[in-house]
Amino acid sequence: MVERLNATVESGETSVEEDSLLGHLIGNCQAAMMAAIEVYNKPMFQYRDECTVILLLNAWELLLKAILVKHGKPIYYPENLNQSSRTLAWKDAFARAKVHFPNTVASLPTQLNLDLLGSYRDKAIHLYNETDIALVLYSLSQTSIVNFRDVLHGLFDIDIADQMNWRLLPLGIRPPIDAVSFMQEASIDGASETSQFLAELSRATEELRKANEDTGRLLTVFNVKVESVKKIGDADVTVAVDNDPTQDHVRTVVRRQDPNQSHPLRQKEVLETIPTLHDIHFTSYTFQAIVWKYSLRENAQYCWMANEGVLTRYSQDIITFIKSLSANDKDSAVNSYREHMRLRRTNKVTNP
Repeated sequence: MVERLNATVESGETSVEEDSLLGHLIGNCQAAMMAAIEVYNKPMFQYRDECTVILLLNAWELLLKAILVKHGKPIYYPENLNQSSRTLAWKDAFARAKVHFPNTVASLPTQLNLDLLGSYRDKAIHLYNETDIALVLYSLSQTSIVNFRDVLHGLFDIDIADQMNWRLLPLGIRPPIDAVSFMQEASIDGASETSQFLAELSRATEELRKANEDTGRLLTVFNVKVESVKKIGDADVTVAVDNDPTQDHVRTVVRRQDPNQSHPLRQKEVLETIPTLHDIHFTSYTFQAIVWKYSLRENAQYCWMANEGVLTRYSQDIITFIKSLSANDKDSAVNSYREHMRLRRTNKVTNP
């Protein structure tokens, strides 16, 4: 059965077995991810972090195999007379599936995020884990869920957010965790499991920085606050429950952040971060063309401009956006911008 399925997949032919397998993989990867989210959100669960990570990695392994099946690639190791048939481990599946990721999801930070979760899983199964690691694990898991959602949606047009009902009771008693403060205060020089885990995270972050990759796909801190709409205070982003009995919805209130924190980059820093794009020198002209083509200056997610119009700053998200563009997208932006500038010059001559 395994040899026949692998031969069918490698040949690129469509078969009943392949269609059935793909359907099961897609269904099971979503089920595993939803189970991970449900386990983590249970008010009383003594093995919460360990079970969540095991289910997260299982969800990813199933998704990666679904990607391989979709693209006609085998998901089994070659058969060995001394061993029963085995499907690919998640790391081997990732190595083969990453070339098919959507352009919006960088594979290296996504892989390093899973590597850290895998390291935790291996220790969780065999050793006692220190509870402090849970603070960092929360952010790693949240980032992994976002990465999973973006890959699944980009390749299969399925959004797991559609399966979630966010009408949750605010049962948490303790203040929200602050993973950033914890990592700033914790030492990575010790011999404890927490220190070793933070050292792994530090090495992964440095690897991404050297590769000019998006660290947001490795670890992102999420702060969710549920408050009365009358007590929003100074929150940057608040999902507020409206007590108005005539309304049956939650209200999202977005408040402006300090641009020095949310949009720290000038054009010069963007160019330094992206020295080349598709193996071609990334120039200020190309940058301006992309910004114009995709109206990035009008999008607060990517650009902040002072009211006086003399200062323009960009967020880290613009790095991810530019790197996600294909070579054709980039060339199209440059050609369109060149024509736009030509027409502007012509109009100035005609109508001085």
